[in-house]
Amino acid sequence: MILPRPLASRRLAPLLALTLAASLSACIIVPLPVGTTSASTASSGGPAPATTQCPRPAETAAYAAEVLRRANALRAGKDLAPLRASDRLTRAAQAHACDNAAHQTYRHVGSDGAALMSRLARVGYAPRRATENTGLGFAGSPERLVDFWLGSPKHRANLLDPKVTEAGLGMAAGAKPAWVLVMATPLR
Repeated sequence: MILPRPLASRRLAPLLALTLAASLSACIIVPLPVGTTSASTASSGGPAPATTQCPRPAETAAYAAEVLRRANALRAGKDLAPLRASDRLTRAAQAHACDNAAHQTYRHVGSDGAALMSRLARVGYAPRRATENTGLGFAGSPERLVDFWLGSPKHRANLLDPKVTEAGLGMAAGAKPAWVLVMATPLR
């Protein structure tokens, strides 16, 4: 921005800097991988989240199995079919867990604005129905995480949704670990 000489005075410079900072504070910049163009991301369900690769705790596979076991025990108690593990749902859940861990949140919308359906499209999963549970914290305790979800009516309803058949869990290390459980039924 080029200002006429009189406006660039020392007295107005702080005010101008404040105005410029306020107008830019609403800008969100999402870095894209090198070589990615907006045309190539549009065909894959939109831009990638700010963080898709992140440290995963060594116990992630064991924790995922425990979360699925507990969810299926709950479902069995209600005469519901068990959830099967899905690699594509796990990839979608892991990418969102990385994004949530990077921002230390457990939101259902990614830092790039992508909701669950967009994130599923990125991994090539076309759902008939899809739900998601998220969590932040519960380091080393998938049991406490599932108990947290059971204490929330909406998260409990997701775990007991009779219309979902598959699940994938993502977990990402951070100051507090981020967890994402995606449950869905493929369109087929």
